[in-house]
Amino acid sequence: MEYLGEEIKKLGFGLMRLPLNYADWENPAIQSRKCYEVARKHGKPVIIMEPVKGGMLANPPEKVKEVFKRANPDVSYASWAIKFAASLEGVITVLSGMSNLEQMEDNISYMKNFTTLSKEEKATIEKAQEILKSIPLIPCTTCNYCAKVCPMHIGISGTFTAMNMLTLYGDKAAAKHQEGWLVGGHGLKSAKECIKCGRCEEVCPQHIKIREELKKLVTL
Repeated sequence: MEYLGEEIKKLGFGLMRLPLNYADWENPAIQSRKCYEVARKHGKPVIIMEPVKGGMLANPPEKVKEVFKRANPDVSYASWAIKFAASLEGVITVLSGMSNLEQMEDNISYMKNFTTLSKEEKATIEKAQEILKSIPLIPCTTCNYCAKVCPMHIGISGTFTAMNMLTLYGDKAAAKHQEGWLVGGHGLKSAKECIKCGRCEEVCPQHIKIREELKKLVTL
C-alpha cells in the first residue's frame, strides 16, 4: 500500500479507479479498503468498478439474502452493494454493469435521488460481511510465491480464486470462467498437471496444503 501511495504522488493521478465492493472490503487478496484509504489519503476522488462483483452480489449466499430481506424486503440485493460503494466519501462515480432494462430501472430507482447508507443500513451490511467472512475459503492472498517455484507453471492462485468464488456464490459457470481467465488466459497450466512435488507448500506464507486443495479442484 505504501508503494501505491508513492505511485499516486509520482504520476500525479487526478483520480483513481478502484475495484471495490462490500464483499472484498477486507479481502487480503484484493485489499479494497486499503486501496481506497490510500487514494483518499492523497486527496484523490474515486471511481468505483465491480461494485456488485461481476453480478455475484446481485445473488449473494442465502444467509446474506436473509439479512437483507429482514432489513428491507422491497429493495434488490444489488442495491445494497451499489449503495455501499456510492456512500463512501470521495466517490464521484460508481460503474455498474447492466444486462437488461429491468436492471437499469432498478439502478435508477435508488440512485436518482440518492441518499447515503443510514446507520441501520450500515449495520445490515456489516452483518452480511460477517457472514461472508464465516464461510470457509482457501486463505490464498495471491502473493504467487508458489508460482515462482512450481516446475509445472500451474496457475495456483487463479485456481484458488475460482474455487473460492464457487464456494461463496455457487455459480460454477462463473467460477470456470474465472479460472479460464486467471489460469489459461495467462498461459498457466491447470490443477490436473500438478506432480505433487510440494515445492509450493514450502514457500506458502499461509501454510496452505496446496497439493490437497489442487486435488479437490481438478473436478471444478
